[in-house]
Amino acid sequence: MYDAELMAVATGAAGTLVAAIATSGADKMRLKVAHFFRRGTPEQQRAAAQAVDDIAATLTTPSAEARELAATVWAQLIVQYLSEHRDAMSEVGELAVPTPPASRVWNQHNTGTGTFIGGDVHGGLTFNYGGVPDGGR
Repeated sequence: MYDAELMAVATGAAGTLVAAIATSGADKMRLKVAHFFRRGTPEQQRAAAQAVDDIAATLTTPSAEARELAATVWAQLIVQYLSEHRDAMSEVGELAVPTPPASRVWNQHNTGTGTFIGGDVHGGLTFNYGGVPDGGR
Protein backbone atom coordinates (compact mmCIF):
# COMPACT_ATOMS: atom_id res chain seq x y z
CA MET A 1 0.00 0.00 0.00
CA TYR A 2 1.19 3.52 -0.75
CA ASP A 3 1.50 6.22 1.90
CA ALA A 4 -1.11 8.96 2.28
CA GLU A 5 1.13 11.78 1.03
CA LEU A 6 1.97 9.91 -2.16
CA MET A 7 -1.70 9.11 -2.80
CA ALA A 8 -2.76 12.73 -2.17
CA VAL A 9 -0.13 14.11 -4.56
CA ALA A 10 -0.94 11.54 -7.26
CA THR A 11 -4.70 12.03 -6.95
CA GLY A 12 -4.43 15.82 -7.18
CA ALA A 13 -2.09 15.66 -10.14
CA ALA A 14 -4.28 13.08 -11.88
CA GLY A 15 -7.43 15.19 -11.62
CA THR A 16 -5.69 18.27 -12.94
CA LEU A 17 -4.01 16.28 -15.70
CA VAL A 18 -7.35 14.86 -16.87
CA ALA A 19 -8.81 18.37 -16.96
CA ALA A 20 -5.79 19.61 -18.93
CA ILE A 21 -6.11 16.77 -21.44
CA ALA A 22 -9.81 17.56 -21.84
CA THR A 23 -9.23 21.28 -22.42
CA SER A 24 -5.80 21.41 -24.09
CA GLY A 25 -5.90 18.12 -25.97
CA ALA A 26 -3.59 15.15 -26.03
CA ASP A 27 -0.95 16.74 -28.26
CA LYS A 28 -0.09 19.50 -25.80
CA MET A 29 -0.08 17.21 -22.77
CA ARG A 30 1.87 14.34 -24.37
CA LEU A 31 5.16 16.26 -24.05
CA LYS A 32 4.59 17.07 -20.39
CA VAL A 33 3.76 13.46 -19.63
CA ALA A 34 6.79 12.16 -21.55
CA HIS A 35 9.06 14.59 -19.68
CA PHE A 36 7.62 13.58 -16.31
CA PHE A 37 7.92 9.82 -16.96
CA ARG A 38 11.44 10.10 -18.43
CA ARG A 39 13.02 8.20 -15.50
CA GLY A 40 10.61 5.31 -15.88
CA THR A 41 11.02 1.99 -17.59
CA PRO A 42 10.10 1.75 -21.28
CA GLU A 43 6.89 -0.01 -20.19
CA GLN A 44 5.96 2.88 -17.86
CA GLN A 45 6.70 5.41 -20.59
CA ARG A 46 4.56 3.51 -23.11
CA ALA A 47 1.73 3.11 -20.60
CA ALA A 48 1.75 6.85 -19.85
CA ALA A 49 1.80 7.79 -23.54
CA GLN A 50 -1.02 5.35 -24.27
CA ALA A 51 -3.01 6.69 -21.32
CA VAL A 52 -2.85 10.23 -22.76
CA ASP A 53 -4.30 9.01 -26.07
CA ASP A 54 -6.89 6.71 -24.48
CA ILE A 55 -8.11 9.36 -22.08
CA ALA A 56 -8.27 12.01 -24.80
CA ALA A 57 -10.42 9.64 -26.87
CA THR A 58 -12.63 8.85 -23.87
CA LEU A 59 -13.13 12.52 -23.07
CA THR A 60 -14.43 13.44 -26.53
CA THR A 61 -17.86 13.00 -24.95
CA PRO A 62 -17.00 13.90 -21.36
CA SER A 63 -19.12 12.74 -18.47
CA ALA A 64 -18.47 12.81 -14.76
CA GLU A 65 -17.95 9.04 -14.80
CA ALA A 66 -15.44 9.24 -17.67
CA ARG A 67 -13.43 11.94 -15.90
CA GLU A 68 -13.48 10.00 -12.63
CA LEU A 69 -12.31 6.81 -14.34
CA ALA A 70 -9.59 8.71 -16.20
CA ALA A 71 -8.39 10.33 -12.97
CA THR A 72 -8.25 6.91 -11.30
CA VAL A 73 -6.12 5.52 -14.15
CA TRP A 74 -3.74 8.47 -13.94
CA ALA A 75 -3.55 8.34 -10.15
CA GLN A 76 -2.49 4.69 -10.35
CA LEU A 77 0.16 5.42 -12.99
CA ILE A 78 1.53 8.42 -11.11
CA VAL A 79 1.59 6.78 -7.67
CA GLN A 80 3.38 3.70 -9.03
CA TYR A 81 5.92 5.89 -10.80
CA LEU A 82 6.49 8.15 -7.78
CA SER A 83 6.91 5.17 -5.45
CA GLU A 84 9.80 3.99 -7.63
CA HIS A 85 11.19 7.48 -8.40
CA ARG A 86 10.80 9.61 -5.28
CA ASP A 87 13.11 12.23 -6.79
CA ALA A 88 10.34 13.01 -9.31
CA MET A 89 8.05 14.18 -6.50
CA SER A 90 9.32 17.75 -6.92
CA GLU A 91 8.29 17.66 -10.60
CA VAL A 92 4.73 16.49 -10.13
CA GLY A 93 3.59 20.11 -9.84
CA GLU A 94 4.77 20.78 -13.39
CA LEU A 95 2.73 17.84 -14.61
CA ALA A 96 -0.38 19.10 -12.89
CA VAL A 97 -0.17 22.67 -14.16
CA PRO A 98 -2.40 23.03 -17.20
CA THR A 99 -0.90 24.34 -20.40
CA PRO A 100 -1.55 28.08 -20.68
CA PRO A 101 -3.89 29.20 -23.43
CA ALA A 102 -2.52 30.45 -26.70
CA SER A 103 -1.52 34.08 -26.89
CA ARG A 104 -4.27 36.62 -27.50
CA VAL A 105 -3.38 39.92 -29.13
CA TRP A 106 -5.59 42.99 -29.28
CA ASN A 107 -4.71 46.10 -31.21
CA GLN A 108 -6.20 49.55 -30.81
CA HIS A 109 -5.36 52.45 -33.12
CA ASN A 110 -6.43 56.01 -32.45
CA THR A 111 -6.38 59.01 -34.74
CA GLY A 112 -8.09 62.32 -34.49
CA THR A 113 -7.95 66.04 -34.36
CA GLY A 114 -9.13 68.44 -31.77
CA THR A 115 -7.99 69.95 -28.55
CA PHE A 116 -4.96 67.77 -27.95
CA ILE A 117 -1.71 69.03 -26.55
CA GLY A 118 0.56 69.49 -29.51
CA GLY A 119 -2.18 69.19 -32.15
CA ASP A 120 -3.25 65.93 -33.75
CA VAL A 121 -2.90 62.57 -32.05
CA HIS A 122 -1.87 59.34 -33.78
CA GLY A 123 -0.98 56.19 -31.95
CA GLY A 124 -1.81 52.67 -31.00
CA LEU A 125 -1.77 50.20 -28.16
CA THR A 126 -1.16 46.44 -28.30
CA PHE A 127 -1.98 43.92 -25.56
CA ASN A 128 -0.34 40.51 -25.84
CA TYR A 129 -1.74 38.24 -23.15
CA GLY A 130 0.01 34.91 -22.63
CA GLY A 131 2.47 35.30 -25.47
CA VAL A 132 6.06 36.17 -25.97
CA PRO A 133 6.87 39.90 -25.91
CA ASP A 134 7.61 41.29 -29.34
CA GLY A 135 10.33 43.68 -28.15
CA GLY A 136 8.18 46.79 -28.55
CA ARG A 137 7.53 46.31 -32.24
